[in-house]
Formats: sequence, C-alpha cells, structure tokens
Amino acid sequence: MKKVLVYGLGITGISTVKTLDKLGFKVYTFDKNKINDERLEGYNYSPISDVKIEDKYDFVVKSPGIRPDDEIIKILEKNNEIITDIELSQRIFNDKKTIAITGTNGKTTTTSLITYVLNESGKKAISVGNIGEGILWQMQNNEGVFVEEISSFQLHNTKYFKPHIGGILNISPDHIDWHGSFENYIEDKLKLAINQDENDFLVINHDDEILRKNKDKFKGKIYEFSIKEEVQRGIYLKNDSLYLKDEKEIFLLKREDLKIVGDHNLLNASCAILCLYLFGLDLDEIIKHTKTFKAISHRLEFVKKIKNVSFFNDSKATNVDSAIKAVNSFDKNIILIAGGYDKKIDYSPLFENSKGKIKAMILLGQTKGILENLCKKYKINYYMVEDMNEAVNKSFEIMKDFDTVLLSPASASWGMYDNYMQRGDDYKNRVLEKENI
Repeated sequence: MKKVLVYGLGITGISTVKTLDKLGFKVYTFDKNKINDERLEGYNYSPISDVKIEDKYDFVVKSPGIRPDDEIIKILEKNNEIITDIELSQRIFNDKKTIAITGTNGKTTTTSLITYVLNESGKKAISVGNIGEGILWQMQNNEGVFVEEISSFQLHNTKYFKPHIGGILNISPDHIDWHGSFENYIEDKLKLAINQDENDFLVINHDDEILRKNKDKFKGKIYEFSIKEEVQRGIYLKNDSLYLKDEKEIFLLKREDLKIVGDHNLLNASCAILCLYLFGLDLDEIIKHTKTFKAISHRLEFVKKIKNVSFFNDSKATNVDSAIKAVNSFDKNIILIAGGYDKKIDYSPLFENSKGKIKAMILLGQTKGILENLCKKYKINYYMVEDMNEAVNKSFEIMKDFDTVLLSPASASWGMYDNYMQRGDDYKNRVLEKENI
C-alpha cells in the first residue's frame, strides 16, 4: 500500500485525501492550522502534528498555494517527491479526456467558455483545477471532458503532466514574490506544454512576445491566435471579424456577435474556439454557443446602472496586465477602484497604458501607497480609503453622468479578503445597497 502525505487541507487537499482513500492509499495529512477537518468525516486518514527530515513517503501532494521556500517543504523535499494534484491526476487518471488552459490572465473565462460550449453541445464537461472543486475528486466520481484551469502554482511541481490539448493565453509579470523571479514564473507557465509530443496540440497567443520567443521549445502541433495579424495556422482578426485558417480560410463570427467585450475577450474566445475545434467539436456548433456565452462573475461583470453611471466588477483583475485590459474595454471617464495585496510587481504600465481614460482613482489595501505615488507622477486625481465601503461611498460622491465606476484592483485580495470572489461580492453588495438613493 502506497504511503502518501497531503500537505494543506484546502479545497485541493480535501479532494486529494478523499480520492486517495477511495483508491486504497495510506493517507497522512499535515496542516499548520488544523489537525482534523469535518469535510473528511468518514474517510480514512492519519493526521500528523509534526514533520521530520527522516519522514519518507511515496510522494507528497502539496496545496498549490504553499510557497516553494516554505520551511515544511524544505524539510520534506530532502527525502520525498513533492507534486501537486494536477501532476497526480495525470498519473492516476491518464485515460480521462482533458483540455488544459493556463496564462496570466483570461484562464477562468476561457475555461468556462470551453466547458459551456461542450455542455451546450451535449457533451458533459466539468471545469476543474484552479476553478470549482478539486480535480481529483471530480475525476474519481465523474466521466466526461475535464477542462482544466491551471495556475503557475499548480504547474510548479509537475514532472510528467501532459495535456493532449493545451492552451497558453499570455504571460506577463505576476506572483514574483512566490516564484522568486519573472524567469521562474515563465518557466513554470511553459510546463503546460513541455511534455507534449507531435500527437498533441498546443494553442498559443501569437501576440504574446514571450510565447513567440519560446515556440521552438514546443513539440506539439501549434495553432496560434491573434488580433494583430494573420497567422499561419489558427484564428485571426480581420475587418473586425474572426477567421480560422487551417488549409482554407473560414469566417467564424463578428466582434459584435460576442456577449463578452474587449480585445482580451476576442483572444480568450479565439483560444477556446481553437481548443474545441481541435477536440473535434463541429465548428458550427462551437460558434453558435460561443455567441451566447456571457461574462463570468468578477470578470468585467456589469453590476448596475445608477443615475447614468455604470458600475462594473472586475475583482478577478489581480495583476496589472488584467487591469489594463479592463480599463481599455472602456472609452473614458473611468473611476477606478484599485489596490490590495503587494505581489512585488511594477504598477507603472497601468498608468502608461490608460492615459486619458481614468478620471480618478480610489486606492485601498497594501499597495495604495505605491499607487498614490504613481497617481502623483502621472497627474491623476486620487482618493485614499480604508475599505470597500469607503471606496464605494467615495465613488458616489465624485461620479457624474456617463462615468464608469470600475473595480479592477491590479492586486490580489489577500490581507483584506480571503479571495477575489469575496472582494467582488462585497463591492457588488455595497453598490446595490445604494441603487435607490
């Protein structure tokens, strides 16, 4: 019987313990904050309260958010293989049908769109990975297509992971505090494709310089997508319409046909369409359902129009590049609510790429001092607040007809909220409370 340690009892850890127990593994658990978990009632596992260098397991499955420099990981890795649930899913469920998506931004939208189109087309599909329930428990209990949203944290401890169809949306600086450097972050993102061979398919963003530079490293059949120029094989934008080229050119849809707005969503949709096309779904079916897909919660989500002012929730913008895309989805007169946990990234591109669009900024969280200095440098009006309630109140004080109030923090939620969903819900609730003023 294989002996396994699961480190961290979050969503991933719970899913892993339940699955390994059902498969007959001897499961041990360690979590810095708890010994037992009520979600594991009825399952066989042995909690441990201390980790020693001499401890030996067949492998250790760590929760993806645990940092590589964590002191427990440093002890365990001396005698043990450290993996994530994504890697383990490859090893024990390698017969499952999967489509894997990574990238700095757009993962959730693209994963959700692929899952939506498959289900609407009559093929059961489940979004897993960095979205929804843990991947292992879903694979243990379900059949169908597993559409995997995969973070750099999950890819870091992979060795054999190899999706038959994989997509990389983009790579820009993010989580530098976790990975140690941008170079390390890039290396981990590219792990999605590194084990693919000529029988596999890789969909990449032609407009992303880092992905173009690394094309020679990929062995899978490459399809590209672009909104800037025609690609050799893949999807591109021409006359505000998307076209597919694979032997011949095929018209797909007009920009206005999509219910999700912005150039970034044209790229997300292009990646999703290519993955579905390579999966073998009928192209007419793909396009029909892509046209009906609506924005996901917390990603440029329309909240309410109050007194001719539109409120949008983009709480999922946890980095600069994502916030830039959100700002550039609007023409002007944006009141931007920004700030949060400091991931040690450069915020100046947000200001350089949004000139003339931001009317004022409302700053909160750990990064508000950094953003304040940049507001001064770029001569943007700003207001410092302590929490979301104060931020929303301030937006109502300063807004005028036809403004857009946009929560797009360019920062993670940690320190103020448990996650970006909680932050976005707080924003929405406080806006909706005021709709009758």
